Amino acid sequence: MTRLLMITTGGTIASGNSRGGGLTPEKNGSEMLPKLKGVQFDVLDLYAADSTDVTPAHWRRLHNAVIENLPEYDGIVILHGTDTMAYTGAVLAFTVDTAKPVILTGSMLPFDEPDSDAPGNIQFAALIAKFAKYPGVNLAFANSVAGGADIIKVSSCEKNAFRRYADFKPERKYRFPEHDGIFPAVVRLTPFTQGTDISRAAENKAGIVIETYGAGGIPDNDITLVISELAKRIPVVISSPCRGGTDLSRYEVGRRALEAGASEAGRRSTECAAVELWLKENQ
Repeated sequence: MTRLLMITTGGTIASGNSRGGGLTPEKNGSEMLPKLKGVQFDVLDLYAADSTDVTPAHWRRLHNAVIENLPEYDGIVILHGTDTMAYTGAVLAFTVDTAKPVILTGSMLPFDEPDSDAPGNIQFAALIAKFAKYPGVNLAFANSVAGGADIIKVSSCEKNAFRRYADFKPERKYRFPEHDGIFPAVVRLTPFTQGTDISRAAENKAGIVIETYGAGGIPDNDITLVISELAKRIPVVISSPCRGGTDLSRYEVGRRALEAGASEAGRRSTECAAVELWLKENQ
């Protein structure tokens, strides 16, 4: 008999509108357990948050719950909202060192809505955990599996809402910070961005992730000077919203970023790069 723990954290998958307003998490895990032969489930309703509200304090509670309970179970299934799934997946992938399956899932429609993808996603995640073919932290969603630190949300309405980013797997693990510490800044480069926008965003931060375009680069204006100055005191990481990641050696604009002292996110998504920067700077 396989023993699995299902941890609920809220999200669309657990949402309803019994109060007559917008959707909000209100369903507990015992109401969403799948029927799976040969599996004994326990449930931990950890918190009930819309994932837009997720902060490092939520990650701490979830991380601790996973670490404390893993020894007692063959695997863990985590129900989570989709909007910040990529951040939570990266946090767990970088901080949970295990060969046991820790499977994240969620849904685009609430569990009780007609044609909801929630029951199917929970069933799929539980099967992935039961057969343990994907060790460590992974996302099981819409009959597809991706590494926890390698996911990006690409749709706010389609049931197949996630894609692999660049087949990234963490090469090292980090200790979860004892205190939240100093957070990194994350900014998106646009043709309207000025150097002062970058410097203000980076003020009193542990570092900055600048999401640029395509393979990555910075424009030939005052942003270059600002990055040169920032890179002398904090990490400056260049990321890309595009699947496949950055390659700053490819174009002159990317080489310009390297010469200014920035580093590239490489195969890390913006979410993954920001999480790793936070963990690294608060060890």
